[in-house]
Amino acid sequence: MGRAVATIRWWTIPLLVICILGSMLLQGIRWWMLIHPFDHALSLSKALKAHFIGLYYSIVLPTSAAQDVVRAALLSKDTISSLSWASTWVSRVLGLLTLAFMSIYGLFNIDRSGLPDSFFKSIIITFCILILISLLSFSKKFTSPFRNFTQRILPKRFFTLLDQIRQGVYNYRGKGGTVFVVFVVTLLMQLFITVGGCLVIFGISGKFLLFECLVYLPMIEILCISLPLTPNGIGIREGLLALMFGHVGLNKEQLGIYIVLGFFSISLKLVGGIPLLFGSEKDNSTIKSALSHSIKT
Repeated sequence: MGRAVATIRWWTIPLLVICILGSMLLQGIRWWMLIHPFDHALSLSKALKAHFIGLYYSIVLPTSAAQDVVRAALLSKDTISSLSWASTWVSRVLGLLTLAFMSIYGLFNIDRSGLPDSFFKSIIITFCILILISLLSFSKKFTSPFRNFTQRILPKRFFTLLDQIRQGVYNYRGKGGTVFVVFVVTLLMQLFITVGGCLVIFGISGKFLLFECLVYLPMIEILCISLPLTPNGIGIREGLLALMFGHVGLNKEQLGIYIVLGFFSISLKLVGGIPLLFGSEKDNSTIKSALSHSIKT
């Protein structure tokens, strides 16, 4: 491990910091772009503040989706509650679509000789199903049966909130231009993260594995989002990375370095604690209330 550390290129860690902080900023801007057409009073600075606080608390809350819950709860008093949650859903759908498209594109460009043919087909079919379901979530006709089912089993208060979010999601059908621009921003953000990960692997191993990273890194992120078992997907992500590194021929020492750098990238979310340090007592009270609501959610 020590010998492997000595071979890391000097620019690897600075590049990682730039990629992580840049992606955090783009995530917040993307979220604000989805809310702004419906609420012009919400400033970019306020949205970014809620976003970074959500990142901070997501360090200890299950899955990376936890940040969405926290920031939506924080802004629910400053904007329409259903709009805050609906924009979060649309943001997640667009993120899922771009990750799936990138992974599928990578699958068609890597050497699949070491992969079972059934694996390739199952991944393509699974991602196509995810894409289809995501797109159909904007259809009232498709979601009506689920609405009727949840109405019978959920308490009235929760069903009312869910129905408001559902209506909020449909409002984006009339904002095709905004959704398209946000999709482009999302694609650039995910490429920024994935290519950055590819360059970090290059800095560690000297191997440039662009298409392999396009396949595996988005796939790993999708699974970590889908399995809300550990904070930030810790453990799940590392297990999947071990499979990835084994397939592309990288050794355990290089895997260990990449995992350590992954923990370091998670720690960069501590920058979200800056608004907490300089926030007023009223702001901190609102944050505590939102966090309590997020944990219950």
